[in-house]
Amino acid sequence: MLCAHPATVADHFPSSRRQLIAAGVADPDAPERLRALCSPCHNRETAKRQPGGWAAERRSARESGQS
Repeated sequence: MLCAHPATVADHFPSSRRQLIAAGVADPDAPERLRALCSPCHNRETAKRQPGGWAAERRSARESGQS
């Protein structure tokens, strides 16, 4: 799908930043691990790959009494 909006967000792709860090990647923000997206497309892609948002895991742990 093509988008007519200007790209304003650097999206980690194909792995999320969290996955890259967990895998021990030295530089998860290296240009070859990023793609440019507009904000609505970035939000849609993030929602597909990280249901509940980037903080859902932390929020879930807090609510269950784990830190």
